[in-house]
Amino acid sequence: MRGITMRDESRPSPAGEHGPAPDLDVASLDRKIWWRIIPFALALYVISILDRVNIGYAALTMNADLGIDPFLFGVVSGIFFVSYILFEVPSNQYLARAGARVWLFRIMASWGIIAVLMAFVTSPLELGILRFLLGAAEAGFAPGLILYLSFWFRKEGLARALAVFFMAIPLAMLIASPVSTVILSHVAWFGLAGWRWLFVLEGVPAIIFGCAILVCLPDLPEKARWLTGAERSWLASHLEGRRVHDETGTTIPLRELVSFPGFYLLCSASFLVGLFLTGLLFWIPQIVASSGLSGSIEQTGLLVMMPYALAVVVMYAWSRHSDKSGDRRLHVAVPLFLAAVFLVALSLPHGGAGPGFVLLSCAIAACYAAYAPFFALTLALFPPALRASGTALVNTIASVGAFCGPIFFGLAGGRLAGPLSVLLFLLLGAALIACAVLLFKTRKIRG
Repeated sequence: MRGITMRDESRPSPAGEHGPAPDLDVASLDRKIWWRIIPFALALYVISILDRVNIGYAALTMNADLGIDPFLFGVVSGIFFVSYILFEVPSNQYLARAGARVWLFRIMASWGIIAVLMAFVTSPLELGILRFLLGAAEAGFAPGLILYLSFWFRKEGLARALAVFFMAIPLAMLIASPVSTVILSHVAWFGLAGWRWLFVLEGVPAIIFGCAILVCLPDLPEKARWLTGAERSWLASHLEGRRVHDETGTTIPLRELVSFPGFYLLCSASFLVGLFLTGLLFWIPQIVASSGLSGSIEQTGLLVMMPYALAVVVMYAWSRHSDKSGDRRLHVAVPLFLAAVFLVALSLPHGGAGPGFVLLSCAIAACYAAYAPFFALTLALFPPALRASGTALVNTIASVGAFCGPIFFGLAGGRLAGPLSVLLFLLLGAALIACAVLLFKTRKIRG
């Protein structure tokens, strides 16, 4: 087993020991890395989110075909995260030790095959089994890509890179809304229902792009053939990807992880945001459809796009501000506080479905704004030896929330209004306010 070595803080970091080589254009190097890594990583995560949440659109017609009620739909949706939680930390540790390229290929290819198989289920039990296997296959993908980006981007540009990466979530919803509703309404080839074709047509890209990973993503900057020797050497001295690879252990160092200041606070915020945002990823098509705001599947798709379009703009602008200011903690606390205010307002009398949907949209956008600064803060919290397991563990807690979210929204009836929905939004808002206030007050967490 590899031992865990901690950095001697009395010594300067590699980045402090070396400036740029005299003939190295750092700005040009950053642009080269950006255009080589970010668009492809973004596409991978968009496909991941599509295959994770397309069940929410399929439910518009699938639930009646398979006899699935709201509570059972919440369970079937959320069971994905049971296996995801079980395998997430070990998967990320293996990625750090074995290399991102082969392991990310395995993840994408296996989940793509399972996603396609979901088209052929005939009962809720079969659907639940495949959702469980899908979670096991995809475990470690999101934290693995987050860790991978930290191998390529320095602190001053990491939040912006993470923001564009996390834009995949709202972008996937922007894509899923029109594409999924068109498939549901107009595709019934060979006598198969539209929801079955939805799983096939949105599952195949995962297999294709998984194979492309083997060609497009080098494990570390040192292995990138499209970089010059001087660029590879400079990046190796300014980034810690090699240290993460060499120092990551084979066991989960839980005692070391929980001892870091602010760990429990970050986990609490991660749980709440995962519960709210992931619950909505599965339920928002049905919430909109039942609200009276739309009269057709196509109109539902257009309305669902609105909060996620707003989220894309807010995420990028807020992360750029975080990078320029160098602050992470307050850039997490402020949007969480605003999201909480919108949720509390949503739980109070607000004048009907239209204003309620606006409040919900603002809460969604505010939560997404916190995403990139949050994970930049999380990456900075752990030393290289613990970064893979630490990032994965925090994301695992988010996955616990993501498991609870669909079930809670299902218990509330999957509606924008109603007694249980009001209670859910009120409790979420109160808990997020508490997390935001603690982040405002604490000085122990540093980004």
